[in-house]
Amino acid sequence: MDEKEELTLEQIQEKSFEILKKIKKIFDENGWKYYITYGTLIGTIRNHGFIPWDDDIDIWVPRPDYEKFVKYCIENKEKIKPYELMHYLTNDKYIYPIARMSDSRYSINYNLAKEYGLGIFIDIYPIDGVNPKDKIYLKKMKHLIKKVYILGNKKYIKSNNVFKNVIKYPYYLIIRNTSLNKLLKKIDKLAQKYEFNNEEWFECICWSNAQLTYKKAWLGDKEKELFKEFNGELFRVPMEYDKLLKKIYGDYMKLPPEEERIAHHFYKVYKK
Repeated sequence: MDEKEELTLEQIQEKSFEILKKIKKIFDENGWKYYITYGTLIGTIRNHGFIPWDDDIDIWVPRPDYEKFVKYCIENKEKIKPYELMHYLTNDKYIYPIARMSDSRYSINYNLAKEYGLGIFIDIYPIDGVNPKDKIYLKKMKHLIKKVYILGNKKYIKSNNVFKNVIKYPYYLIIRNTSLNKLLKKIDKLAQKYEFNNEEWFECICWSNAQLTYKKAWLGDKEKELFKEFNGELFRVPMEYDKLLKKIYGDYMKLPPEEERIAHHFYKVYKK
């Protein structure tokens, strides 16, 4: 493959799957939990692999194991190469409050998001305990996450709504010099207000805007675990995956209209 040649969707999926297998190996060796989630979970249930037009992989990790994984990747930086952890602790240019495991042999050219050295990747979402009744806390988290959305882009992204632009653009001018790295640290700390092990409900509160919450019992426990096939290998999925997916997507088994069957990231991938 030529150095300038753009990878196809199928090649991106293939390389992403290799990262997933590496993460699974690390988690299994250390007794940590992860769960296939979001679009990857739909693909697992509906296609036994990728949704044909999907371009990434998503996993949930309970906060206690997420923190152990981050520490492991930092301490074993050389050992896990060519993979590297993208996190605000490992890269001061990183723009998200979730982690990504990236393959450093590739480079990604984003249309909108700021560059920070990302290769082919999978998303690793920490899940924290949530108190759905704590509306003030949820509102504060939602506000901080909106800041991250704005600061993570190369430039101001106009809304199609003129009235929204009247409000948003002055706000952008006010916050544009905010340290994104410090903001990510603040969000990560606040996200851990309610301990995962002590709460009935959970969410990836650091990135979801707290639109939905889920019962922790839906994940399963040591006595009740569920594994499903993805690309010919078994991976852990939430025990009550049907309840989770219906809450997030509604009728997830129904295919979207053909014009909506497109990748949801806006980037190109190249081999270095």
